[in-house]
Amino acid sequence: MNNINVIADFINQWHTPFVEEAIFGIGNAEEIAERVNTFCATHLGISVADYLFYESSQGAVFGIQLSDGHRVVLKAHQPDRPLDFLSATYKVQRYLADHGYPCPRPLLGPTPIGYGHATVEELIDTGVYTDAHDPAIRRLMAEKLAQLASVTGDIKDIAGLRSTALGRQLPEGILWPTPHSRIFDFAATISGAEWIDTLAYEARQKLAHSVGKMVIGHTDWSVKHFRFWDGNVCIIYDWDSLALEHETVIVGEAARGFTMTWHLDVLITPGQDEARAFVEEYETFRGKAFTDDERATIAAAATYALAYSARCEHCIDPRTGDFPMGSHREALARYGDRYLAP
Repeated sequence: MNNINVIADFINQWHTPFVEEAIFGIGNAEEIAERVNTFCATHLGISVADYLFYESSQGAVFGIQLSDGHRVVLKAHQPDRPLDFLSATYKVQRYLADHGYPCPRPLLGPTPIGYGHATVEELIDTGVYTDAHDPAIRRLMAEKLAQLASVTGDIKDIAGLRSTALGRQLPEGILWPTPHSRIFDFAATISGAEWIDTLAYEARQKLAHSVGKMVIGHTDWSVKHFRFWDGNVCIIYDWDSLALEHETVIVGEAARGFTMTWHLDVLITPGQDEARAFVEEYETFRGKAFTDDERATIAAAATYALAYSARCEHCIDPRTGDFPMGSHREALARYGDRYLAP
């Protein structure tokens, strides 16, 4: 096998390879590559010829060149990802691909690997990463989110899809869900984050009374998961971010985060006018305006999601002022709960 350095180089960025250890029980790149090769030979009937890219966050993602020339993406999920959820997302993604929606076609449903499960899909990397501060790109993203809710409206038997991490009911007295990565320790970084927690608590209280129809939505609707070409969306990634949720919560989360990308040197948060324009453009493609109560839920979802990202920033950089322009804390400090207020 060639180029396991792409795995080693990524793992070596971190002091502790939490994701790799959770899935494989090890953090050694060579051993991980060997286990993935065994998985591919066993379940795809083809061995790995080369590793094209690797990254990990909630799961471990391998870009793979197979020995027969085909290219695939294997995503190994941590053991806390429920099997019924992974099965439901596989079903929805396959349905979308069958209906011409721009997502990679899944090739293998959740199959045991290490302590978790892996899924495999075709590797599509046509198109380029683009800046969603461009109004034309923003409109395309709003259109595709509305189309996602419409296309999946007739899918049945999706009990495994859960509400978003930020929209899920939490035990009494618990403000935050478990952070999506172990590098974020909210309990140990309370000092200086009280203002974030206050805004999040107020938004959370409003979300307890969310209104709006339930839809299948994508909960990480950010431009880092999109590729574009000639004014069109080529492909959208990260389909284990699907959720069955209030449409208003999906739209609020997307409106505050659609510009986020690490691929380009741009501000990761949208301005208030941009976020409001995203909601209005979604309404246009939806074909119906939101009610005042629905807009209140959209605003609460945006504030809570922005506060969550701000809290993650605080874990890494616990400064209490002079936040970087375009950061989540800077946006939250500037707008508070007025970001998408009706």
